[in-house]
Amino acid sequence: MIRGALDDFKGLDHDPDFRWRGTNVTRIENLSDIVFAIALGMLITGVDAPRDIAGLRQFLWNVFPTALGFAVLLGLWHGHYTFFRRYGVADKTIIFLNAILIFVVLFMAYPLRFAFDSLFAFMTGDIDRSVGMGVMSLKIAGEFVAFFSLGYAIAFLIFALMYGHILKKAELLALNGFELALTQQMRATRYGQCAIALFTAVMAYWSPLYPLAGIFHTFFFLAYWYAEKRYPSKHLMVAHSDS
Repeated sequence: MIRGALDDFKGLDHDPDFRWRGTNVTRIENLSDIVFAIALGMLITGVDAPRDIAGLRQFLWNVFPTALGFAVLLGLWHGHYTFFRRYGVADKTIIFLNAILIFVVLFMAYPLRFAFDSLFAFMTGDIDRSVGMGVMSLKIAGEFVAFFSLGYAIAFLIFALMYGHILKKAELLALNGFELALTQQMRATRYGQCAIALFTAVMAYWSPLYPLAGIFHTFFFLAYWYAEKRYPSKHLMVAHSDS
């Protein structure tokens, strides 16, 4: 009866076709959620409360770079949440990889607000603010993009290794055909995103594109497209739903 109730509730979730193995929140997830919460807090704490109309305008202007950093961290958190809900694995390998991941998240989050603030000021022509933050050339702006992209690449690599570890446990976890294909998709997707992020870092640091190289991050959809072509799962989902 309890299992049936959980299955009914799962139908309201964003992942209804994948049987959750992680029905209980583990201590490793609790720790990770705390780290993500601290990282998100770092984006907000740097914003001063407005005291006049000029301060209000600056506060509203800061919404844009803060939202970008928030979206990045929330995307990583969502990938983390989905992984542990689907598989519920917390062995030594996953604990080790997760520890590296949350360290990278904190390492990225601390300067993330500064990076987005300075880049936003530079790209919008706010010369006084960008110079005050040390961004006085395209090359320096490119260094920020390269740093951010490198952190992104490491995070995606860790996710790919975590999915690779799950594939080794596929029989033990009793993954059906659809779940196996989707797991293979996610591993391929994360490797693809890692490669795109690394390419972006190289182009931002060494090519004349500098900060404009950040546009390559919009090509992440290609990683999903390739993974779906390499490990098709839609027909398996239909078969799984009919069974």
